Amino acid sequence: MMHLLRATTTAFSVAGLITIALNSASHVTPSHSSAPAPAMHATITVKMTGDAKGYRYEPSTINAKAGDEITFTNAMGGPHNVTFKAEEIPAGMATVLQGDMPKASAPLTSPLFETDGESWTMSTTGLKPGTYPFYCMPHAPLGMKGQLVIQ
Repeated sequence: MMHLLRATTTAFSVAGLITIALNSASHVTPSHSSAPAPAMHATITVKMTGDAKGYRYEPSTINAKAGDEITFTNAMGGPHNVTFKAEEIPAGMATVLQGDMPKASAPLTSPLFETDGESWTMSTTGLKPGTYPFYCMPHAPLGMKGQLVIQ
């Protein structure tokens, strides 16, 4: 009889410990990380257009944050390109811009896009806040210009 009582008591004790452990685990409060959430970066599309309304970038002012990507697409009326004005961009940023132009046709100048749909995507990673004026080399005399504003 004593063995049966001891075995029953032990079984209830083990069952009680398991129940306590399971209940404790289900009430664990998740810890909150102090690390900030990763920044979300935007992809901004800019159309390079030439038609009866004129030659233009749409939008002509690009508001972006460092880390965003800008895709320039030849929509129609090409050839078009993107040429940054070295003398007007923030100091020290020409090298950063040039590094993102692996097929540059000239310093700070994207390739020439002759076919509708051709595009070039640049990253704004590493660019200091400021204004980066640019223009389309073939259509500069027709007023095709814009600016990239890094906030």
